Amino acid sequence: MRHAWHALRIAGLTAVLWLTGCDAVLSQSRTVCVTGYNQNERGIHEFWLDEENSSGCRGNPSGRKPTNTWGGGGGFVCGCNVAPGRQVSLFWQFSRTRKEYDAKIPPEQHTVQVTIPQPESPSSRYLRVYFMKDGSTPLQWVDDMGTPELIPRKRESRI
Repeated sequence: MRHAWHALRIAGLTAVLWLTGCDAVLSQSRTVCVTGYNQNERGIHEFWLDEENSSGCRGNPSGRKPTNTWGGGGGFVCGCNVAPGRQVSLFWQFSRTRKEYDAKIPPEQHTVQVTIPQPESPSSRYLRVYFMKDGSTPLQWVDDMGTPELIPRKRESRI
């Protein structure tokens, strides 16, 4: 009985240490690839995630076509450094039409604070940034780009 109790204590301690280590691994800063998905018809000229720390997280998802749920998502930028659990700024600027540009109308810009979510697994290496019609900006970690979008889109092509 004494050996069984000792083995159980060792197993419990090992589990606690493993889970603590796993949490530490998931919370560490990591280098990932970032991509943007745009639910607006207007394209995004550029976005920056955590620009103040020069994290390298940027992109420019196109506007969605009226028949699609999303625009963008077709390419990504790698070398982005993020730390799960950290609150950072997300800046984006909408594209201007030629008419707006010629009239010197300033571009529509937004900056919000977002919290980098915990990765879905230790092997997550892609971070998706969503720009929703309602102005919200959810973030989604994925292990591979074949993972379904946060809000599944229709079967139309990605652009």
